[in-house]
Amino acid sequence: MLDFPNDLPLTGVYRLPLMLIDIGIVLVSLDVAAIYMKKSLMSKNSLKSTRIHAAWISLFLGYAGMEFWYWLADFYTNSVIERYHLNQFGYFCAATGAFFYIYYVEQLAFVSKRRIFTMMFSVLYAILIILIFIAFFIDIGTIVQYFVASFWIPNIGLLSRYLFMISKYSKGTIHATPVMVGLIVLILGILGSTDVMFRALGWPIRFLGDSFQILGTIMIALFSSSLPTWKELEWKNELDSLYVIYKGGTLAYEYDFGEGMFGFNAQQSAVVVSVLEASRMLLNSALKTGELKILDFKEKKIYFEPGEFITILIVAKTELDTINFLIKKIRKEFEKSFRDILPNWDGESDVFYPATSIIGKILS
Repeated sequence: MLDFPNDLPLTGVYRLPLMLIDIGIVLVSLDVAAIYMKKSLMSKNSLKSTRIHAAWISLFLGYAGMEFWYWLADFYTNSVIERYHLNQFGYFCAATGAFFYIYYVEQLAFVSKRRIFTMMFSVLYAILIILIFIAFFIDIGTIVQYFVASFWIPNIGLLSRYLFMISKYSKGTIHATPVMVGLIVLILGILGSTDVMFRALGWPIRFLGDSFQILGTIMIALFSSSLPTWKELEWKNELDSLYVIYKGGTLAYEYDFGEGMFGFNAQQSAVVVSVLEASRMLLNSALKTGELKILDFKEKKIYFEPGEFITILIVAKTELDTINFLIKKIRKEFEKSFRDILPNWDGESDVFYPATSIIGKILS
């Protein structure tokens, strides 16, 4: 058995399985990038969706490029110097993909308005380019390899903030933890595949590291694809108004999402009343069974959430999962806050005025 990585190329019983695993990493990463490319083309009318898709495309293309050059370096070079230079191309691909990932993600104002991560990474990226250029003429050892490790700091920082903000903006309907777990698995895989770990622990850690990379890539791909669309994150812009209908069909409370206040708007109220009257029989049967949740009416979506004494209605521009979650939460809080009033409500709407602050807190 050769003294890998000092003797190159890698031969023996480990050559074929490692070649297949490593090229598998490249193909999986390219496949994920292609999936996001397709999504980007399908959402071309949404600038924000295009940006986040471009971010994931850049990340996975850069990772695929890095693994491809590593693959060539391990299996098709004849000297340590050749392998060393090919690895530089891998570092460059990874850094470039990560740079554009950070650049596109931080363009989304809700993640960061000061472009701190982009500026931080720009400095690191510039230093890396200089080090790679020097490394082609002067032997500077493993400085470049170790320096690339510092790139994980802004990447993990930005991704953590991005996932946190997604959870916040989606009102808890989206849990981004699986994406972070996938990232940790991927990082552990990359670290396990380094020469430092190989020299310390041998072939088992190399196989384990490569396997973790494939698993981490698949996890990130699967769970990141389940993250909400930008319409889901910008659900506030899709809300028009909210109505509380007391049992029997009495309009008890109205909230205007645009104004953020309690009050009765004659025109909007008339719309809701007309909807209720036009679909009275349908509502009576469907609300009891829980079958009716959303009704199309004059280019609007009317969401229904029945309770024991009231039915919450939200008029919105489009159908979103976040609004389904929101209306349930509002109904529960409304019933909880006015549990002493609702059973014997006398028809006086002013008693529900405190609901304005309750809804405001839910929306914040």
